[in-house]
Amino acid sequence: MKTEHLDALTRSLAGSFAFCGIAVAQGGARQFSLACAPGIKADKDTMFRVASISKLVVGQAVAAFVKANATGWGTDVSDILGWSMRNPDYPDVPVTLGMVASHSAGLTDDAGYVLPSQTSLEEWCTTRQVFACQPSVYFDYANLGYVILAEVLERMSGMSFTEAVVPHLPQPAGFNWQGVTPAQAANRLPTYRSGAAGFEAQIDEDIVAPGPSRNAGVFSPQGGLRTSLAGLLELAEGLRHADRIELWTPLMGRGNYLDGVFECYGSGLQIYYQPRFYPHELIGHFGKAYGFSGGVWYDVKAKTSFAYALNGLPIGDESDAFSVAESKIFEAVAGI
Repeated sequence: MKTEHLDALTRSLAGSFAFCGIAVAQGGARQFSLACAPGIKADKDTMFRVASISKLVVGQAVAAFVKANATGWGTDVSDILGWSMRNPDYPDVPVTLGMVASHSAGLTDDAGYVLPSQTSLEEWCTTRQVFACQPSVYFDYANLGYVILAEVLERMSGMSFTEAVVPHLPQPAGFNWQGVTPAQAANRLPTYRSGAAGFEAQIDEDIVAPGPSRNAGVFSPQGGLRTSLAGLLELAEGLRHADRIELWTPLMGRGNYLDGVFECYGSGLQIYYQPRFYPHELIGHFGKAYGFSGGVWYDVKAKTSFAYALNGLPIGDESDAFSVAESKIFEAVAGI
C-alpha cells in the first residue's frame, strides 16, 4: 500500500486546518497520515466530535435489533414508541421505522432537534411542527430522525441508549463523552472554526457531562459521538459487514440530494453505486458541524477502508457539499 502521497497531502492541508488526518486500511495493513497547525497537538488516538458520522453507529445498532427481533422496516414507529407519531396533515399515513432511518419520514429540523432535558420526545414531537411533508414521498436529511431513532433503540432493546450502542462503537468512543475515561478524554481536540483571530474552539474545550434527562437526545445521537482517527478507521473497517439494506433510493421519489452528497440511504448508511466524487462504489457516512468535516468509507471494489477528519473549517462555512479538500482526499485514496 503506497501512501506517501497521503502524507504530502495532509501536510499541505494542515496550513488551512487545525488538524488534518487520513487513515487507510487495505490488505491487513493500516496507515495513518496526520498533521496539525502550529501550536496544536494531536495523534491518531486524540478524541474529537465526529458530527453525523454518529448516525452510522445509531443506524447500524437499530438494524441489528431489527434483524434480531424479526422487526420489519415497515413497522409503524408509533407501535415501538408507545405514542402516536403522525404528521397531523396526514393522520392516516403511518410513519415507519424505515422512513425515519432513511430521512424519508417527512421530518424537518426547522423546529429544532436539541431537546431540553426535561422535555420528553413525545412532548416535543406532538407540540411542534416537526413535519414538512407527507411521509414516504420525499428524501430530506433531518437530524431529528436520529433523535427519534435513539428512543426507538431504547424501546427495542430495553436498555439505555448508551448501553444499546456499545457493541457498535470503536474504542475508545462515547456519545457526549459517556463511557470515555477521564484519561482518554484528556487527549482530546476541540472542534475549531478558523477566522480573523485564528482557530477558535467551538465545542469540547471543556467537557460538560449530560445530566438527568427525559429523552435520549441529551446524548446527541445525531452527531455527538466522540472518537479518534483510529476509531474512525475502525468504523470504516467494520463497514465490510454493514447492514446494507436500501431504505431510500432515487426511484422511490423526489429528494434533496445536495448535488450528489446523497444517492441511496440505508440505516445510518450512505450508499453510492456511481458517486460523482470517487471512481468506485462506496458505502459509509460523512459528517460536518461546528467546523469539523469528515467521513468513514469502504471502497467495495478495492476492498479499502478509509477515514478522514478535517478540523477548523472557516466561520460561516455551513455547506454540506463535499469540499475541495475532501475531493483531494478521495482522489488520493482512489490512487492507492
